[in-house]
Amino acid sequence: MAVTRSVLLRRGISTLLLWGVVLWILLSGSKFWPMVLLSVFGLLAQWEFYLIQREKKLRVFKKWGVFCGFLLYLGCGIILIGAPRYIARIDLLEQAIFVLLTMGVLIRLVLSKETIETPVVTVALTLLGFFYIPFLFTFFARLAFWPGADYQTSFVLFYLLAVTKFCDAGAFAVGSFAGRHKLIPRISPGKTWEGFAGGVVISVAVSILLIHYFPQGLPGFGLWDAVCLGGLLALASVVGDLAESVVKRDAQIKDSGRFIPGIGGALDLIDSILFTAPVFYFYVQFRIGFA
Repeated sequence: MAVTRSVLLRRGISTLLLWGVVLWILLSGSKFWPMVLLSVFGLLAQWEFYLIQREKKLRVFKKWGVFCGFLLYLGCGIILIGAPRYIARIDLLEQAIFVLLTMGVLIRLVLSKETIETPVVTVALTLLGFFYIPFLFTFFARLAFWPGADYQTSFVLFYLLAVTKFCDAGAFAVGSFAGRHKLIPRISPGKTWEGFAGGVVISVAVSILLIHYFPQGLPGFGLWDAVCLGGLLALASVVGDLAESVVKRDAQIKDSGRFIPGIGGALDLIDSILFTAPVFYFYVQFRIGFA
């Protein structure tokens, strides 16, 4: 139990400090630095994903994949922040980068002077690293910087991070102290049904409190939205965490990196947000729409 408490303490301190800095930057009123912060975390997480594949002795075109990820963040940042009048072109921009990524990987494969033993796997993993991280993470930027959005951006960002991270923390805490029944042991032996239930309950409770006490943050959202959205984000958070667990278990590693005490790497930090941000984006879009 002492070890568990020590892990909980390190994880809690790192989480509070790190997300405190992140929220301070996101809520500062600036748009440039939050986009830079988002891009840096996204690119670090993508690089970690590619390094994980190298741990398995698999070849990936990590520099090209990360370069295309950088182009995606840069293009989205320019349109969302610098040239919002071209917002209708953002999907065209993404499609162009998708084509560039795919063609570049295949051309690199054809022109490579080295013998690549698993060419299809190389292409698939390079593409997966891009779509799994940069593409999904840009939905966070869409929520944060969408021009004319009919909601308070600062509240939406705080709400998304709070519901997502309280689910993670709640599941970890409840599972550590009361977990008895394994959730999916072949993927993540440490996760339990008790932890899962605790995370969902805490997420829904946080969602209800935030929407109740800050009604202008998401205009028109009521109790049903709070329960529904809190539950959906909790489920997405758990799936996102399990998805990364599949990646790490496949490589037989515990963390994607080591630079955040108690948490791991950048991918460990944003794994759940990669799933909750798109879910939240589409829920808000269908619920109240964008201007």
